[in-house]
Amino acid sequence: MYFKQAGKPSRQRSRLEQTHPTMASYPCAVFPEEIEPFVQSIRPYQVADIGSKGWIEQHEVLQKLCQQAFIEATTKQEEVVKEQLILEDKIPLLVHELYSVLVWRTEVLPRLLALKNPDASFVLYSVIYHEANVCSLLETVLYHRSGCEALGSNALDLIDYCAQAAGRLIGLLANGYNDREDDPPPDELLNESTAEEVVRMGRTMDFRIGVKSLGIVSYLVEGLDQLPLSAATRLVRVHDFPCLIAEVLHAKPWLRRNHEGVFEKYRNGSWIPAHGDAILKVTETEAQTWFCLYRLLFNGDLMRDYEINGYRHREIGKCVGLMNEQLLDQLPALIPLKQHLCTLQLTNEAGGGAGGSTASLLLEELPEVRERLVQAARRTGWDQIVEKQRKIFIDLEEHDVVEMAKRIGAAYNTDLLERYTEQEEKRRKQGQNDANAVKVCGNCGGSAAKKCSNCMHVYYCSRDCQLQNWTDHKELCRQLK
Repeated sequence: MYFKQAGKPSRQRSRLEQTHPTMASYPCAVFPEEIEPFVQSIRPYQVADIGSKGWIEQHEVLQKLCQQAFIEATTKQEEVVKEQLILEDKIPLLVHELYSVLVWRTEVLPRLLALKNPDASFVLYSVIYHEANVCSLLETVLYHRSGCEALGSNALDLIDYCAQAAGRLIGLLANGYNDREDDPPPDELLNESTAEEVVRMGRTMDFRIGVKSLGIVSYLVEGLDQLPLSAATRLVRVHDFPCLIAEVLHAKPWLRRNHEGVFEKYRNGSWIPAHGDAILKVTETEAQTWFCLYRLLFNGDLMRDYEINGYRHREIGKCVGLMNEQLLDQLPALIPLKQHLCTLQLTNEAGGGAGGSTASLLLEELPEVRERLVQAARRTGWDQIVEKQRKIFIDLEEHDVVEMAKRIGAAYNTDLLERYTEQEEKRRKQGQNDANAVKVCGNCGGSAAKKCSNCMHVYYCSRDCQLQNWTDHKELCRQLK
């Protein structure tokens, strides 16, 4: 964050107050006069260029732009970063940045880690974090239909990227990612090598990117009429997003239990304890995922080419079991979706089903960003790229580590993030305080001390009250377990 230096008048601050009086009362990561040159400086980097001086500078720029875009969106300011990115036609380059890091992670990083144990993990982590940072910036910008339109043909590449990210998210959850804490026990941390630490941090980034990709897909489906015609084909025929979204809804990436058995919900990039009725409150990501499924299934153009076979009947139809009364009370717009899913189940039982037509496009656009990056890297040679980047990420001199730490620390703007961290800490404490105030019987409302042994969430004052409430509690108990 920018601050006025002691004893010197802040000219930038006075200009900010004159040109944008409403912004002066908010924290800012970038001054208004800096946004345009920052955006104009964004350019595509190849996989071989990752870690270079120019790439590090762009990493810093995108980090600050991401922070500023988030501040503008959450404080309801004029979204200058978004408008400038659209004006300069830089949104397609953000998709290029996503894929350049993704290719680097899959092709170059394993080769680097195989050379020797890195001296410093934060340098490698900054590249992995770059992907999550760009993904976050895209999520903020694509909330607007104009942002979706500005993607152009790169929307196809972004759809492919989100499908891969959602698949990795489902894989992490299937392997018990949400069953453990963010950090391993202290004794494991002490024995963890730098390479193992990088791999662990990569899984953490995969989780965050997967969650953000759900929001991006929701915006892309909502702005489908602004995307190329081939986007519909990739959503339902290539990647089968209706089934993919249904699988995410069942995996519930936004909900977990900590080591103390307390439920936590994933909000704004962190896990927050959920006590009492808070466990039933729908998170932003959960709502976006439900509405994404709704828009997919109620889009006639998409469903025209989507064959509802037996597998899809089962995967999509079983989502009706998740649509309990608490969900529909908070998201009443989903009531038609529940009715549709019930009809879908009945149709399946009757042996019917919607038949899909053949592909409606004779000529179809294909994604190109990843293929171009891989071809360019192959021309350079993977061995040459690894040897070049070995000096950047593995064989670091001490003064290089210090210099890199200073630059990355400045780019991450910890002063700005502390303010949001303090807010999250207050919410955590409030959640803990609420825990002692909600221990009431789920049946009679009286004071209660014992939990349901199955879901470990609802309290009862006696076994009689638990038995009386079982008819109403049964479905919720099954889902919470």
